[in-house]
Amino acid sequence: MKRLTLLLTVTLLATPALAQGIRITKPSSQMGSSMSSGTVTTTTTTSATSSTMMDAPKGWRVVAGRIRAPRDVRLPAGSKVILTLEDVTVMDAPSKALLTVSFPASRLSTPYQIQFSPSRISARRTYAVMARVTDSNGRLLYITDQTHELPRAARAVLDLQVKAVR
Repeated sequence: MKRLTLLLTVTLLATPALAQGIRITKPSSQMGSSMSSGTVTTTTTTSATSSTMMDAPKGWRVVAGRIRAPRDVRLPAGSKVILTLEDVTVMDAPSKALLTVSFPASRLSTPYQIQFSPSRISARRTYAVMARVTDSNGRLLYITDQTHELPRAARAVLDLQVKAVR
């Protein structure tokens, strides 16, 4: 399987203030030999009012949607959303995180958008997008409790439903 590299680009459809501090990290267990552990790219969006999918490089796939709780929720100050793109092909084995993206959030529902080159994933494998929401101390507040399979379409909408952790 080809390894997913940091050619994945993530863009938020949130306000510029919310977009500050977006961190895109590739888990060190999946790093290629030419990349050093802990590579981090920071991205900020400047146009944040569009509710449509933003332009992506030619041939790239775009997945956008909202991370939703059962009801609208105001999150504690310093909360963040952590999205993970995982290889979930083998059902009885732990999934393999290919990409982790985190960004600050003050409310649920909150929008997200992921752009990536399809050449970095295998058509024979199954991928899922997972979401977690933590407070400023890292305590888990919300999590996806079902698998949200990565759509195969070039442009797709995928809303992620999260549930409160008790």
